[in-house]
Amino acid sequence: MDNVEATLAGINTELAGLHAQSKFLNEVIDRLHAENERLRNAESNRALQPALRELVKLADDWRSRRGALTGAEDAARLCDEIVEDVTLVLERQGVDEFQAEVGAEFDRREQRSVGTRPVEEPDLDGRIAEVRRPGYRVDTKVVRFAEVVVFKVTPPPAP
Repeated sequence: MDNVEATLAGINTELAGLHAQSKFLNEVIDRLHAENERLRNAESNRALQPALRELVKLADDWRSRRGALTGAEDAARLCDEIVEDVTLVLERQGVDEFQAEVGAEFDRREQRSVGTRPVEEPDLDGRIAEVRRPGYRVDTKVVRFAEVVVFKVTPPPAP
């Protein structure tokens, strides 16, 4: 009887060791799988970046062309439709367009100043005077800053 109990105790000890080892191996496999997924996503995003930049540029070009058209309503509508199509393609790839707001405080984390506009009112200093181009982000990461013109207070002329 003692021999059977000792054998069972040995089996239980060995099973406990195998269970702990199995748990450790499963944790390692889970960690490796998560790391592999992160690496795959980073590689995929890196491969897409040039194409996404080109699509952003294409949308910018058609916005500029639309701004240059005067009196050509059909051509202007066509430009808007092309910009909308490109924006939809970008959205399907996880790139979201965002707009800066005229009058809002300039935010260097999401906006790039492409110029300044003189103003005498101190309350407007550092606020957005004009939005030139929208920004783009993937998740929370800005991939292209919104381009804005910022108000800058100019001192009154000396007497």
